[in-house]
Amino acid sequence: MTMKFSLYLNAQTRGPHEDVQIIETLAAQAVRATSAGFSGITLTEHHFSGYNTYGDNFMLAAHLAPQVPRDTMFTMAVAVPTLHNPLRLAQKCNLIDVLTRGRVIVGFAPGGSPVEYAGLGRDPGTRHESMMHNLDVLERALAKSPDDPPLEWETEFESGLLHTRIMPAGYHRAHPPFARATQSIDGARWTGHKGWYFFTARETPDVLQTWWVAYEDALREAGHDETTITERLQWSMVQKQVYVADTDQQAECDMRERLSLMAENQKRSFSLVSGLRDAKHLKSVVGVSPQALLFNFGFMSSEISNRSLSLFIDEVLPRVGAHTMAPTH
Repeated sequence: MTMKFSLYLNAQTRGPHEDVQIIETLAAQAVRATSAGFSGITLTEHHFSGYNTYGDNFMLAAHLAPQVPRDTMFTMAVAVPTLHNPLRLAQKCNLIDVLTRGRVIVGFAPGGSPVEYAGLGRDPGTRHESMMHNLDVLERALAKSPDDPPLEWETEFESGLLHTRIMPAGYHRAHPPFARATQSIDGARWTGHKGWYFFTARETPDVLQTWWVAYEDALREAGHDETTITERLQWSMVQKQVYVADTDQQAECDMRERLSLMAENQKRSFSLVSGLRDAKHLKSVVGVSPQALLFNFGFMSSEISNRSLSLFIDEVLPRVGAHTMAPTH
C-alpha cells in the first residue's frame, strides 16, 4: 500500500512579535519537508484568534507553489464559505488551481471559532445552513458560461448578478476538486454521495473507522467507479499532531506543556465573545491534529519544531519507506 504524508502548516502565535518569524519558519519547513519526500502541503483558514498565524491559506499556497517540487499536492483544509463572498471564493479556487498546475484540493467546513464569526460580522447560529447555501452559489457560479443567462445570487449578507463567468477558469477543467471537512457520519455520507474528498480529525480510531466506512459506502452508492473511489481515498485525510523527541518520556513531557498552552489560549479566545449567539455550541479547535502531519503547534520555537521535523525526516521516513511518498497521479 502506498503511504503519503502532507505537512500541515498551522502554527499558533502569541502576539505580533512572533508573526513574521513563524511565517518564515513555516515556509522553510514546507520546502524542506516536500524536498525530503512529503507528498503534500495542507493549509487552513483561521482569523483573529492566534490559532493560525498566516490567516489566508490561498495566499500562502500561491507563495509556496513555485518553491516546492512540481508534483506537490496542496490541500486547503479548509476554507470557510460562510466567511467569504461566494464569487470571490470561486475566483480563489480557480486561481490556486492554475498556480499549482492542478495540484490542489479545496476543502470546505463551517468553521468553529466565535472570534472569527464576530470579527467578520457573521452569525454562528446559521453557520451550517449558510455554508451549504454559499456552496450552492459557488458551484452554480463556477458552472456558468458567458452565454448563460445572468446568475442572480443572494446570501445572508450580500447579493449580486453574474453576467459573464468566473475568471480565471480552472487548470484545464471547470474548477479544482472539492472536499468537505466534517465530524459526523451524516457529513461523511453527504461527502461520499457528492463525490468529494473527505477530511476529518479529532476522534478515536473506532469512530473514525465508522465515518470512513460510511464515506466509502456512499461513494459506491453514488455510482462512482473503483478508480475514482481509490483516488478519493488516497487523498482524503485524517489530521494528526506529531512531535518527535529523542525519547518517549521527553516527547510526552514536552507535549503536555504545549497542549496546556494551546488550551489556555483557546479559553481566553472563547471568553472574549461568550455572549455571541450560539457560541456555546462552537467547538474548540484545540485537538486538531493524510496523512496531514502537524509539526509546528503549541507555540513552539523554530528550533523546537525544526528539531521534531528533522527527527521525523531522518529517523521515521526511512522506516516507512520514503520511496513510497511520491504522489501517484
